[in-house]
Amino acid sequence: MDDRGVKLRRSRFDRTAFLVSLLIAALLLVASRILPDRISLSLSLPGTLLALLLGFGLPRWFGYGIRQERAEKWKTDEQEKWGFHSRDREGPWINYVDYPVVRRTRVAEGKRFYSDWLIIRDGLVIVNPGVSMVRHDNRTVAYDFSCTRTYAWDGCTPKRFFYWIAVVGTPDWWHAARTIQTIDRSGRIVDREVVWQIAHHASLVHDALYQYLEHIPIAKKDVDRLFRDMLVEAGLHWSVAMIYHLAVRWFGPGPDPAVTRVENGHYRLIFPVTSGEPF
Repeated sequence: MDDRGVKLRRSRFDRTAFLVSLLIAALLLVASRILPDRISLSLSLPGTLLALLLGFGLPRWFGYGIRQERAEKWKTDEQEKWGFHSRDREGPWINYVDYPVVRRTRVAEGKRFYSDWLIIRDGLVIVNPGVSMVRHDNRTVAYDFSCTRTYAWDGCTPKRFFYWIAVVGTPDWWHAARTIQTIDRSGRIVDREVVWQIAHHASLVHDALYQYLEHIPIAKKDVDRLFRDMLVEAGLHWSVAMIYHLAVRWFGPGPDPAVTRVENGHYRLIFPVTSGEPF
């Protein structure tokens, strides 16, 4: 197992918010030159830029220390338990599920991986599987689906708080009723009716897979394609889904070469609640 210390990725300086602020300020400057009678911002452009930077920066800077401490503790606990830890994720956490979410996909066929928040097992991707127990001495993993946990995510990334009064970022689009699959308390896969924004299901599965991208037996390109396919399946126009796909393909972080991959697909999965293997 990899027993090195945890690695947090977040920083106090938000490059994404800075670039967005510069872009908005540049657009306002251009608009003030094109329509000087209606938009007079050129003289106050520095103040506008400062207001934008503070709007994105203050929510990041205030509470930064406590968020770092909590993230480090969670990653340290995960490292000690599994021999690896998931990627650091910043939020904002505006969506959550308190039950397992199952996705069947060919990219997971014949592949296995186990962790606190993600299972990959023979064609299934399971997010938020419940309380887990791993034993490295006899190489077994157990999940208690009768004891659920809460998984939070931000939808399609990036998103940022703006002065704590608004969330600005990639849209998840309109709400729609759909059927997803979950796991009941006995460990059986069942259907569940939800009313989610169009991109929620795809972003949830994509976030969970990216969270363990250094260790899962699925390539980044396949994770990104699954994201695109789930967006189209949910009802998003293929052209918009392709834009989202290219964004994560080109700008989404790849596996960190400095992280040693830990494989546990050879561990035996056992079920303390039910007898046999329900899926």
